[in-house]
Amino acid sequence: MERAIFISNIDNLKYVDSKYSRLYFGNEFCQRLIPSLEDLKKAAEFILKKRMDFTLVTPYVTDEGLEVLRPIAEFVARNLPEAEFVINDWGVLRILRKEFDFLKFVLGRLLTKQKRGPRILSLKDKIFPDTIRHFKGSNIDVPELSEFLMNNGIVRVELDNLLQGIDRENPSLRASLYIPYNYVTTTRYCLTAGCVTGENHLRSISNCNKECQKYTFRLRHKKMPVDLLLKGNTQFFKNNSLPSNLEKLNIDRIVYQPEIPI
Repeated sequence: MERAIFISNIDNLKYVDSKYSRLYFGNEFCQRLIPSLEDLKKAAEFILKKRMDFTLVTPYVTDEGLEVLRPIAEFVARNLPEAEFVINDWGVLRILRKEFDFLKFVLGRLLTKQKRGPRILSLKDKIFPDTIRHFKGSNIDVPELSEFLMNNGIVRVELDNLLQGIDRENPSLRASLYIPYNYVTTTRYCLTAGCVTGENHLRSISNCNKECQKYTFRLRHKKMPVDLLLKGNTQFFKNNSLPSNLEKLNIDRIVYQPEIPI
């Protein structure tokens, strides 16, 4: 089992130790948190010194974000040609495959359509077994989609550690499992931006002070079986319990997040 560690801030290299053989670096949820070229160079220097493998994590982007991402991709392609690219935007995959078809592309969590809502847990004893299997599954093992992914350079898929468990039928693609933070939902309308000034958050998409780097909110409701954690534009829940059938699920990598990846 490969062990990887995922950091979204270069200062969090402090969490990396010898039990990890791969570094994930980047952000899945916001183009304003794409690493700077300077920080990427620091990460590259670190992994080369430690002889670690490298995975760059990228978010969904606008045209503006794509221009930020281009020099990042060019640096990785030129200096870390064995690196993986986690893709959370079909347009990014299309463009990068044209320019850097030798890179290893990985389907990110935003494109592996798992049923992540924690309230599913409270339904387990009330619905049919076939329905539970549906809630444990995702789109990635539909034969037509699996074939499409492999034909378009995808070598791996990223999965969340669902509270209701995971089920994969005839999994053809290898998978990574993220712990302990699992994302539930995300949006470009950031609920954290403007939290200090009281500014209307629906306008804050164009006025970001990166409050997400300072504040995390805990959300509780009597009908929710676990607390949600709101950081930036994304909600998460925690699950530290690994499935017992990792090999059957074709999961051969655990991605540990020491902090919420925002």
